[in-house]
Amino acid sequence: MAILGAIRKQTWLLIVVIGVAMVAFLAGDLFSENSVLKRVFTGDPNEVGNVNGESISIAEFINAQNAMGNNQGMSQNQISQQVWNSLVSQKLIQSHAEKAGLEVSEDEIWNFMARQYGMADAQELKTQIGQLKGQAEQGVQGAGQAYQNFMMTFENMKPNILSQKYMDLISMGVATTKKEAEFQQVSNIQNSTIEYAFMSYDDLKKKFNITVTDDEINAYVKRFPKFYESEATVDLSYVYFPAQASAEDEAAALNDIKKYLTNTVSHDAVNNVTDTIPSFASATNDSIYVSKYSDGPFMSQYITKKDIEQFGSQLPQDYAEFLRNASVGQIGGPFKVGNSYQLVKVSKSKEIADSINSSHILISYKGTEVAANNPAITRTRAEAQAMADSIAAKANAGNFVSLVNQYSEDLGSKVKNGNIGWTYKASQGIAQEYLQFLNTHKVGEIGVTESKFGFHIIKIDGVKNQTGYQFANIIKEIKASQGTSDKNFKDARTFAQDVQGKSLNEFANLAQQKGFNYNTADNMTRYSMQPIVDPSTGFGNDKDNDILKWAFAKDTKPGSSFLFTTEKEDQIIVYLTSKSEKGLASAKSVREEVEPIIIKEKLAAEINKQLGTPSVDGFVSKYGATKGTGSITFGAAALMDKGSEPKVAGAAFGLKPGATSKAIAGNAGIYVVKVNAISEAPKVEDATFLVDQLTNTAKQTLNQQFLHSLMMSADIEDTRSEKLDRQFVQ
Repeated sequence: MAILGAIRKQTWLLIVVIGVAMVAFLAGDLFSENSVLKRVFTGDPNEVGNVNGESISIAEFINAQNAMGNNQGMSQNQISQQVWNSLVSQKLIQSHAEKAGLEVSEDEIWNFMARQYGMADAQELKTQIGQLKGQAEQGVQGAGQAYQNFMMTFENMKPNILSQKYMDLISMGVATTKKEAEFQQVSNIQNSTIEYAFMSYDDLKKKFNITVTDDEINAYVKRFPKFYESEATVDLSYVYFPAQASAEDEAAALNDIKKYLTNTVSHDAVNNVTDTIPSFASATNDSIYVSKYSDGPFMSQYITKKDIEQFGSQLPQDYAEFLRNASVGQIGGPFKVGNSYQLVKVSKSKEIADSINSSHILISYKGTEVAANNPAITRTRAEAQAMADSIAAKANAGNFVSLVNQYSEDLGSKVKNGNIGWTYKASQGIAQEYLQFLNTHKVGEIGVTESKFGFHIIKIDGVKNQTGYQFANIIKEIKASQGTSDKNFKDARTFAQDVQGKSLNEFANLAQQKGFNYNTADNMTRYSMQPIVDPSTGFGNDKDNDILKWAFAKDTKPGSSFLFTTEKEDQIIVYLTSKSEKGLASAKSVREEVEPIIIKEKLAAEINKQLGTPSVDGFVSKYGATKGTGSITFGAAALMDKGSEPKVAGAAFGLKPGATSKAIAGNAGIYVVKVNAISEAPKVEDATFLVDQLTNTAKQTLNQQFLHSLMMSADIEDTRSEKLDRQFVQ
């Protein structure tokens, strides 16, 4: 059934589960797990946090995590943090939306979901879901899971639609007045002519020995406490031993694959069996040979020289060159491709379709892009399907053109009798459902397929063939031998034992002396989404959650170290360098960001102090600054060759002509600015054309910053680690 397939495909609609009933406590049971007394001191044991006092329960958090659990490429920590961010943002917007009196009816949800499934109205969706429920009750395979997926999606649509309604309401309050538009137009036109002296920060640092202490950074952070509020963090040092093949393992893989170039006698000493392995070149059935001797499967597809040119750049040069020039029966390699060696044999060749010429009749329906641009299309999807099937049943080569002119809703191809021209068999510029039909049907065949545009009745008009080649590959993976894995673990275990109870310097020095992979990971939060080890090293991050759980455990003190083994048998010894409690960020954690800001401020202050009375020529003569002239508008706030300099623009329009500024800490360097003249403000006749432009810009800013602003001002309590982490057992 159509809805069953649609629900299976659109798993993206499964959204974080929101809203679980709060657990009531039993009055008088003061010392139970859920007692009032315990809650006073440790909080609600059934929640992992709250937003402005509204609970996020353990159940809803875990359910949401499980719903995302199959996302490939995401670590457990990344999933946990993404779920948390989603729940917090939804709770915030929901609470504000409800305060604004917004509601979402069940009819709104049905209508919204009907549009998501490309249906004309809610009744069509209700009918199909009713049929799906009946199939689920009858035990039809897949129907039960599809129905459950739909119900989960339905339940979670309400908060999402509510959030959208609230954002729409907020956006409606964004407006630009005529006066604002007039001011902007004046700012864009009126200019100030200035002369200035400029010196870059890099040049100034050579003249001044400016240092920034931790106390100065801490003082700066205290000026902006909300901005520099920090979660609890840890600093880690680590040594890792990736489970990689050694040079000996790679040589063994190369020798192993070379034996297939000649006839080889193999003796199984355990079973006392001798076997002769024929050469790859002499194999009469390449698929069986590959299945028996390769680490990878036999690929039966035929590939043209045109295909090779497209993906050849992704292969080693010698490999690609062989594929371009080899003939049937030839063998190339061994080629090193990633973590494997490969032999490749041109197994067979035959003529295959390279480009297909086709014509079609498009029958669209309400909810598609085509119908959105054609109000006359009001039929439902079911009606469109029935109509397409009816047309296909009577279509043939003789009447196809007349049927195109009578029924097709693709205006672009209709004027060409439905013909869309030649399509390459691997084209990305066409609906893939349409392309699949082209690649699986013969000249003259007519049939129906569906894409996002509607139903297509397709006729194959012609095929251009090219020679296709079937390639057989013997693949031998380059992987760590048991001996290499044992040595890797032994080295890691020995190092872990040697550094027990040692200082950080001893830990780092020993790692460097041994030539091991040593690095650090600073300012890691409990649910940091940043991998501990750079993924480009190939090191697995599946132990990041365990490592951070260990590091944040109460019993784990700075100076502790522990050995972890990943699923791929990588080894990592982690040393806890330091812990920082929740509060204002430490000087160390924000130095990279804050130090340049303070240096700029100190340089400007020092120059003002030494210059005394500011002057452009004085800055030039005393420090060798560069003198220049320019014109700047308040709207653009940019100087030629210097880029955006809003502080310079501020001085250029804030001072009177003839006045000179103090040293200004700009974006590119320090400026001293003298205002020569400010042009007269132009008379604005009509600035209404700017109203929409400024309003749209303001709405974009709102959409980008509103949620962050809500989160910054909210009272958010995160107790995930206390409630979900178990005591780490060493």
